[in-house]
Amino acid sequence: MEQVGPVVKKVDDFIAKFPSLTQYEKFKELEDKTGYSKVYFFAASFSVAAILIYITGGMKLASNLVGFLYPAYMSFKALEGGKSIDGDATQWMTYWIIFCSMNLLEDTFPFLPLSVSFFYIVKVLAVIWLYHPKTTGAQVIYSTGLRPYLLPLMDGSSTEPKKQK
Repeated sequence: MEQVGPVVKKVDDFIAKFPSLTQYEKFKELEDKTGYSKVYFFAASFSVAAILIYITGGMKLASNLVGFLYPAYMSFKALEGGKSIDGDATQWMTYWIIFCSMNLLEDTFPFLPLSVSFFYIVKVLAVIWLYHPKTTGAQVIYSTGLRPYLLPLMDGSSTEPKKQK
């Protein structure tokens, strides 16, 4: 039981940090009425929501929510950051192109999730790698995999003959 205390404290600090998102005041009211920690109510609510998501849409919906909620929030933050296109805007534009391509590939080849073991777990891990601030995988794919091939096509250099000196 001693090990539960620090975990409860960390979760309590987390839900206190985002009161409007986590409905902190409602959980505080429940805590005052029942005497049980608001963390337990938060964990139960989170678990019920996760189970409902899994029942209604399965792992496809769960993986798409992982790939949509945080990136959408961060994209809105990048849009509100100013008029200039900075690294954040490039990161999120690239992320959305790759994320949509992954979903299009998954929908075009419906046998893919069935034939690849743990497809949705791999997809969730790949999506998190694409958007996580420490890895910024979308930037890596853009700078090493896409930009070198797309930039010459966009410049028109591949369609115009080279001028001789």
